[in-house]
Amino acid sequence: MRKTYSFLLASALSFLVVGSASAQQRYLDEVFTTSQITHIPDVAYGYNFSQYVPAAMGGPMVIPMYADIFMPDTSVDAEASRPVIVLLHTGSFLPQGMASPMGSRKDSAITEIALRFARRGFVVFSASYRLGWLANSTNLDLRRGTNLLAVYNAVQDAKVGVRAIRASKIVFGDPYRIDPNFISMMGVGSGGYISLAYASIDNYSEVASPTKFQYSAAGTGIFGDSVNAGDPYVDTAIVGDWNGYGGEATIIGTHPVTGLPLVDQNQPGRNIPLYAGVPHNVNLVINLGGALGDSAWVAQGDAPMVSFHSRYDFFAPYYRGMVNVPIAGTFFPVVEVAGSHTAVKIANTFGNNSVLGASSLTDSYSVKARSNPHNIGSQENIYTFNMLPPNASMPFRINANPWDWWDPNHPLTVNETNPNLKAQSLLYIDTVMAFTMPRVANAMNAVGYSIGQEEPATLSVTMSPNPTAGVAYVRVEGAKVNRVLVMDILGRPVYQSDVPQVREVELPSFAWPRGSYIVRVETDHGTQTLKLIRE
Repeated sequence: MRKTYSFLLASALSFLVVGSASAQQRYLDEVFTTSQITHIPDVAYGYNFSQYVPAAMGGPMVIPMYADIFMPDTSVDAEASRPVIVLLHTGSFLPQGMASPMGSRKDSAITEIALRFARRGFVVFSASYRLGWLANSTNLDLRRGTNLLAVYNAVQDAKVGVRAIRASKIVFGDPYRIDPNFISMMGVGSGGYISLAYASIDNYSEVASPTKFQYSAAGTGIFGDSVNAGDPYVDTAIVGDWNGYGGEATIIGTHPVTGLPLVDQNQPGRNIPLYAGVPHNVNLVINLGGALGDSAWVAQGDAPMVSFHSRYDFFAPYYRGMVNVPIAGTFFPVVEVAGSHTAVKIANTFGNNSVLGASSLTDSYSVKARSNPHNIGSQENIYTFNMLPPNASMPFRINANPWDWWDPNHPLTVNETNPNLKAQSLLYIDTVMAFTMPRVANAMNAVGYSIGQEEPATLSVTMSPNPTAGVAYVRVEGAKVNRVLVMDILGRPVYQSDVPQVREVELPSFAWPRGSYIVRVETDHGTQTLKLIRE
């Protein structure tokens, strides 16, 4: 048994040494380490009036919106113009803990996804947005109308965020070194609703004309005003248009604590336009588990869409169906929507997604996505998860958000039915990134990047002396070292050096037991694995 085990280990080591060199491509692959990522938390990117701040917290009132920035440290990244990912969290447009343990830009999955994009060379703008609506109201008009308003306000905030990113380059000295010509948006859960609405809402009739977005009876509206049957829930004279302009609030001073504007609530306007004139277009939207408020929103020329969805999602439909919001174990139906499959199918039909080049992708994830039996018509640009609920009588127990994880002992999880394991969720994120990145790369190529094109093999990694009884030196030509990891024959780490952007690393092998070691050298032009013998 010992001989067989040793042979297998030796074979594995031989494979690593001979076949481990790989050409890494920035943006497609992770070329930076986590230690090389700068995280700038709690950057205030805007503010606006929020109708549903509780009175106990001073509301309704003007509140700030914040973002966390993740990006390769400028001391190790020479790129002067970097593409941007706007990342939007989930939470059913409610404060964290009301509908789920998620609901913040600090969510575990959001932070993980942000780091993965940043390690690929992107600047990530992980943003919060206005929350709050009457989710458990027994009045369907108030429940449905305030939900639409929540989505509408969040789209306005997202557009302010995109304008703020571009303004950072135009006005504020380009602190994040961004490329204003390539900005994509990814939303998780309710963030997915925002991303799809962002790409598709472009005229007022889309949120005013459908009867499901109109009051069914006369009474008191979502702003406490008198309304008639047939009036639209969204009144641009109050909240402004879908771009965040119009409906301007009357400012009567500043808040004594926050320093933000005080709005005269006796006047109709509630909106505060920001960064007027700065473009807010995006090149691509990516949706994880969201849906589209109405299929008619999608039109030819809208931004391309990529989606991920659980086929049996109880809360947001895969095809078409009702949105259900859980609050304290009770589920409140809101409105019928077009699910991810329907939205992507329409976008494909219009040709909006042609820039993604999905039909030419032959990777295993694309092939699996096309062949999924629930993917009617083998639609491109949607990845379907087939998880079944553990009990058919309780479909809400389906894991609709398998990429999320949380502490099952945290008080916010008291009403959660399906806690996730981190290791499992990370595997789902692996799938999300693997399916997404070739499509992002194709969209980037369309605006002048050259992603995925093989470069000349200039990487040369040597190690000497080898064998050694003392210090060994790893030397790199044609690239710079990001990280060196040394493992013993069983794959256990014995030494790690995070010494970014150098060409030579010293290995103190004199401190290690005699034997064979695996040395993994990660550079900005690829990775090589070598064998070191300690005498």
